[in-house]
Amino acid sequence: MRSVGVGSPLSAHNFAAVLPGDSVAGLVVANGVSSFLGIYNTLLVVRLVLTWFPNSPPAIVTPLSTICDPYLNIFRGIIPPLGGTLDLSPILAFLVLNAITSTAAALPAELPVTTTSQQSVSCHPMLQNFTATQEKWMRRLTSKKLI
Repeated sequence: MRSVGVGSPLSAHNFAAVLPGDSVAGLVVANGVSSFLGIYNTLLVVRLVLTWFPNSPPAIVTPLSTICDPYLNIFRGIIPPLGGTLDLSPILAFLVLNAITSTAAALPAELPVTTTSQQSVSCHPMLQNFTATQEKWMRRLTSKKLI
């Protein structure tokens, strides 16, 4: 486990979220979560479209109801149906799901280095507006060009 002290190069970076951006495991987890949420979003759309058709096949509706209704019921408790038939709770459910999906996409992201710490981290003028991962790749690319 690494310790991050005041003079440490890692203390100059503010990570945007939980996972460092240069970690392969972090990217795999973040992409897996994003893929799962995208698939779940598609299942919700299919479930809601099938509710418009009264004679939908139960072989399709039953598994979708089992998967999607627990999530939708959270929002049905918050927003009751209007007039007894018009259910607006899926709108809030999609907004929350999209917010979670956007957050999951930002998990491996890094914030740019602040201007005061940029001067101490890199002297190269090309590397001043990049994140730590981008700086590392730029150093690799510029070193290969010089050889």
